[in-house]
Amino acid sequence: MAGISDAQWQVYTNIINQAHDFFNQEDIIWVRHSYGLQRWGEDNKTIDKSDIINLKCLINYNVFRTWPMTKETESGIIDKESVAIIFNKNYLQSLGYINSNGNFNFDPGLDYFTHQGQKLRASGEMPAAQAKDNPLLVILILKRMETNTGNNKY
Repeated sequence: MAGISDAQWQVYTNIINQAHDFFNQEDIIWVRHSYGLQRWGEDNKTIDKSDIINLKCLINYNVFRTWPMTKETESGIIDKESVAIIFNKNYLQSLGYINSNGNFNFDPGLDYFTHQGQKLRASGEMPAAQAKDNPLLVILILKRMETNTGNNKY
């Protein structure tokens, strides 16, 4: 059985990276939290701010419920996890959001995303679309922080 040559892997990599321009076009807002000491350390105060970053991604709405995560309440069951976002790793690298380990550089405890008025927090991250030994995509599984309908929160 013949294996896949390095040239064929490169063709596959090029296809995945070029597909980003066509498929990964949904806007999602990343609210990136940053903190640290002031430049000169005066007053022992820390800098605490959030940056609003608009990113392009492909969204999977989990219509087939491949990862169920529900919370039971007195008024019923709430679906707490229903969205996965797919980023092209090359795209994130070009924006400077991939760290030295090759992972998406975000803080899952403080950062969150907004899409169509919903606040979403990451509950998992994984690489995908491996080309030989290099993952080409980053998938984040997001859970709803709150569901807003009008002025009410459910």
